[in-house]
Amino acid sequence: MKSKPFNSYKRAKEFLLQTIDYEKLTQYKYDTSTFDLKRMEEMMAFVGNPHKKRRCVHITGTKGKGSTSIIIASILKDLGLKTGLFTSPHLIYLEERMKVNNRMISQKMFVELINILKPYIDRIMVKNQILMPTFFEIVTAIAFLYFEKKEVDISVLEVGMGGRLDSTNIILPEISVITPVGYDHTDRLGHTLDRIAYEKAGIIKEGVPVISSAQEPEALSVISKTCKEKNARLYLVGKDILINNIKVTKRNGVYGTECEIQTWKNKYKNIFLPLVGRHQVENCATAIGTLEVLSENGVIKNDNEMVTNALAKVKCPARIEVVSENPLVVLDTAHTVSSMKILRESIKENFSFKKLIVVIGLSADKDIEGILKEIACVADGLILTRTGNPREAEPEQLAVTAKRFYRKKPMVIEDIDEALKEAKKIAIKDDLICITGSFFLAGKMKKLL
Repeated sequence: MKSKPFNSYKRAKEFLLQTIDYEKLTQYKYDTSTFDLKRMEEMMAFVGNPHKKRRCVHITGTKGKGSTSIIIASILKDLGLKTGLFTSPHLIYLEERMKVNNRMISQKMFVELINILKPYIDRIMVKNQILMPTFFEIVTAIAFLYFEKKEVDISVLEVGMGGRLDSTNIILPEISVITPVGYDHTDRLGHTLDRIAYEKAGIIKEGVPVISSAQEPEALSVISKTCKEKNARLYLVGKDILINNIKVTKRNGVYGTECEIQTWKNKYKNIFLPLVGRHQVENCATAIGTLEVLSENGVIKNDNEMVTNALAKVKCPARIEVVSENPLVVLDTAHTVSSMKILRESIKENFSFKKLIVVIGLSADKDIEGILKEIACVADGLILTRTGNPREAEPEQLAVTAKRFYRKKPMVIEDIDEALKEAKKIAIKDDLICITGSFFLAGKMKKLL
């Protein structure tokens, strides 16, 4: 039976949203029975293995992998390379996940590429629906096809979750990058840092160099051991890549950070990174280390001045992003204990304000007590809301937990729009509204704002 192609973006998206989407599920097995790379390899073979035809950088980690991916892709673009970027999840538009030179895939191209995959998907559905590709597998496949279609020079691919069993892990990259490993998705990846690091280190390939952010000892031990087993040279931030003279600043009305970064090869002076928080400087150092390795291996031609200029233009949506002023409104996606601690410290260090009003919504599978403990104790106003995702935690339940750490009675406003309106209503000119928690909440708030 001949496959009938999708005739519109709406139809293609409707089909995609009916597939299994682990970003929206709370209960599933995390093993090779559900995350089978052979299924991904078979689908890619059906369409000519586009992922084998282009150079790429592969990035995993718990914190900062999205920001680091964006920073690397931004610099590569400014160095003159046609650069693909694949990230997840999206904030507002599905097409955000795949970009070339910072431009989203068009809806027309999206339909064209999913139609290339459709005969394979239809064949599997007839054969055995259990083997049907998942939402993330199909989206990853579309990204691979897109980057090949656009003939990119190099692509930057962010892991969805974990690394070892992630759909992106069928590639052979020029370099593997591991940002800080922490506690997230513990019910799938493991409850100890060494176990989580094992899953992340699953992206390390034989003979392929590795750049790692500074890591906790348990995580670093696993990463180092895997690199030795795979004969993969390890470069480490804090050892091979050093950060100096960090200074919080504001240039031309833009909040950011100044620093110097010293690698084993070059010194990058007078860096201005228009991103808030010291953690972003570490992401920047990881990105620069990645570029150094790509340069040493002849993949790119590095240029200190061009790199510094590129960094001054980087934008990372919803990462302590100032979206409006008077009052200041900051949008973020802190959804782990460590990322919430970083958010709290970064707000204190970078902004001046009278009252801090926090609007937060979280997924039910997060460490809700630990996260709320980090932020509720410093909030002058606390509004608990929904995220708009099936995995969301009930706001009333969040309120029960928050009462242990918040000195007043938290507000529960289930409607996201109303929660934002209330925050703006109680804030005065010199206050700061921080909207944080789930990526899904950030996306809906960004659309409203």
